[in-house]
Amino acid sequence: MTVPPVPGLATATTRPPRRESWLRVGRYQVVAMALMVAVVAAGIAIAASHGGVSASQRRVDFRAMVSTLRADLAGCNAKTSAAITAWQRVSRAEESQAPAARQAQLASRACTPVTDNSVWNLTLYSLPSSLDGLHLDYAVSCLGVWAQEDVSPAMTAEAHVLLQSSDPGSLASYHKLEGWAASERAITNAVLRRAAKRLGIKGFSGIALTSLVVVSS
Repeated sequence: MTVPPVPGLATATTRPPRRESWLRVGRYQVVAMALMVAVVAAGIAIAASHGGVSASQRRVDFRAMVSTLRADLAGCNAKTSAAITAWQRVSRAEESQAPAARQAQLASRACTPVTDNSVWNLTLYSLPSSLDGLHLDYAVSCLGVWAQEDVSPAMTAEAHVLLQSSDPGSLASYHKLEGWAASERAITNAVLRRAAKRLGIKGFSGIALTSLVVVSS
């Protein structure tokens, strides 16, 4: 016996299509809402990680940081350049060894925080929180190593070579430190250039640091 359908009550074969359509629309709305919430949450997370600082302010902070680091290394850089030039002049018989050695000794003192306040300031430098996530602390650390652990002892070795030309140990030490300094210089500027690119800064060339390569002619 077939039971006739009750008016107003849908059977399994007479389910109104309107409910399926509503469910489909509902799913799309839920997915859209979830995506919107995810985007907003990501935006909040990014803003929180940067302390709510705008992109333009981060660029200002980056440029100020680079300017400070350049200033802290200015004395070390200039005196090292003068010492290298003096050594080159000695190799061309254009300058005597004692004055050139004195230049190297002055450079050594200018590149260590023990005797130079600017390099001491570099060792105390603290990155602005707006630059978190750019790994710039590594660049600052490399600059400190370049000055006090590579260049300063290299300049001392240069002075020994100039004053005791028969000292092969000092020359070997100088060449080893020269290689380390070149590595620190390259790493520092690679990190800085990558950060500048992420910040949308065009034409950033890095921090010019004196090369310890001695060219005799």
